[in-house]
Amino acid sequence: MSEIQTNPQAYEDEIDLRELFLAMWKNKYVIISITLIAAILTALFSVFALSPVYRTNLDIVISMPEQYHTRYGEYTLPISTNDQYISFITSNTVLLNTVKDMEYDPKEVALEDLRKRITIGELDAAQADKQNTFHVTVSADNPAESLKLAETLYANYIEFMDMMTKETAASYYTNYFNTELRALELSLKSNQEILKKNEELLATTPQTINQKEAMEALQEDTNSLDYIVMENIINENYTKIENDIITTKQTIYSIQDSIQSYTEYLKDIDKEKEAIAQYYETGGADNIETGLISVVETGIHMPSQPVAPTRKTSPSNARNTIIGMVIGFMVSIMVVFVREFWLKKADGKGQTTRTQTVDSTTKDVS
Repeated sequence: MSEIQTNPQAYEDEIDLRELFLAMWKNKYVIISITLIAAILTALFSVFALSPVYRTNLDIVISMPEQYHTRYGEYTLPISTNDQYISFITSNTVLLNTVKDMEYDPKEVALEDLRKRITIGELDAAQADKQNTFHVTVSADNPAESLKLAETLYANYIEFMDMMTKETAASYYTNYFNTELRALELSLKSNQEILKKNEELLATTPQTINQKEAMEALQEDTNSLDYIVMENIINENYTKIENDIITTKQTIYSIQDSIQSYTEYLKDIDKEKEAIAQYYETGGADNIETGLISVVETGIHMPSQPVAPTRKTSPSNARNTIIGMVIGFMVSIMVVFVREFWLKKADGKGQTTRTQTVDSTTKDVS
């Protein structure tokens, strides 16, 4: 029959909960001191080291149409969803122009840093096609700068969207009119060849037919006098060719008018493209006018103007102080634990080992 023996060494490394509380009470001043020091240091760091953050809110409504009318015809916009439109508010061109208008030093304010200060509200993936109101937050170190940055960002965003829409429309119409011109030139050449052939044919075709001579010849062959004839009648072939010439000339005139109009359109579009290129070079749309309609003026707007924030958003000194207290308390508990149970236990084992060594030596001597 086996005998179960309880090994007292099995519980040697276990810590009694009562011992833990007693150790904490014994070192309460250490715990309080470390906790207070951590809280004070955290509060000082939050107040003096961390820069305050003020946020200005922008509510932007986007209702861009699928098509809009220009002097060159109907144009279908290439962007189909509103979330794509709002994403351009953090595009490189908008940010570069904002840095310039805010007179920031590009070496100190990088585009990525500025982009991190702009937050677009959470988008509803399920309503991406229908969502037209977007919440944008702009942050800065002080209320005045935050408001100015928000207003400057929005102005540059509107300018960029306006120019981008006009640029895509100008490129579209340039390709369209060039293609149409090539087709019209081929059609003009074909009609001119047809006109030339018809004119040559008309020159060799008699305008009238002498029916009397024709019938006299016929009577000689048939010896019949039962025909009443007119001396001259209009040649139907001549009339048909003449009508074809008139129709072809009208077609040529129409094609030439279209070619002239399309050529003028292309000249105007080239001027508009130069104005748009000037915007990208100078970073501003002041005194830049184009003939394309600015659909962005009515398609993107703010229901209300932004206002300067009255209080900072972060950092929260109270919250940071509480976090520092919690961290300090946890650190103090670890210090007490190590001091009371680990170091003292190690010292106790060392003393026990030394005692056993002395006892064994004494026995050997005896």
